[in-house]
Amino acid sequence: MNASMPRLRFEMHARLPVFAARVARAEARVAEWLTLAHHPYIAVSSGKDSTVILDLVRRQRPETPAVYLDADCSFPETYEWLDATPNVMRFQADEPFLDTLERHGLEGGSKLDRATMQSTVWGPVRRLHDQYGFDGSCYGLRAEESHGRHMNAVTRGAIFQYKRDGVWACQPIWDWKYADVWAYIVSRSLPYCGVYDRMWDMPEVDQRLSYWAGETKRNRGRYAWLKRNYPDLFFKLAARIPEARSYV
Repeated sequence: MNASMPRLRFEMHARLPVFAARVARAEARVAEWLTLAHHPYIAVSSGKDSTVILDLVRRQRPETPAVYLDADCSFPETYEWLDATPNVMRFQADEPFLDTLERHGLEGGSKLDRATMQSTVWGPVRRLHDQYGFDGSCYGLRAEESHGRHMNAVTRGAIFQYKRDGVWACQPIWDWKYADVWAYIVSRSLPYCGVYDRMWDMPEVDQRLSYWAGETKRNRGRYAWLKRNYPDLFFKLAARIPEARSYV
């Protein structure tokens, strides 16, 4: 049986002054960003961080659209969360993720990383901005999650403008911790993606919601977890990429 959410821990954290200060800073960042971007959107993944920024932005500008980049490799609960969330556009990736993964293999390394970013992020985002004329994007990257994200946040700050297309970016919770995110969700009674209810017995660092397939953490039980919780998805992957079986 999966562990349950440590709700009391998050409720207690939500009472701390440091949490209130982080929320206030994030609200101020969103407010400033909304003065710069006249046609913005919220980039959502159905993960805990984008759940928070969706609420932060829409408390100030309720009509702000949200965009989900769909690479045909999302958990069923992700689609349930998207269906239950108002005003979310599903924008197709340049290529289904399993096609990219099959072409490069789970050991594809940097070539797979670049191909994945090109087909699921860089390419679709360019098309999205060109097609809809968005001039602002808010997303939930946090420095705590990786060295690269830490350096990005420290170098660029919470609000910056892309030179490529002039779009104003906002990462309002870049300096939040894991407990801050869940404290916000619990204290505001926000609906969150049900995949997390299969993750509470994992280390905090592994409670990351992304595509159900991929090369990251393949040697740390990713596919054993997938096979146990979503056997149909695991066997779908194994039919396309047989090497996935070697990781369970």
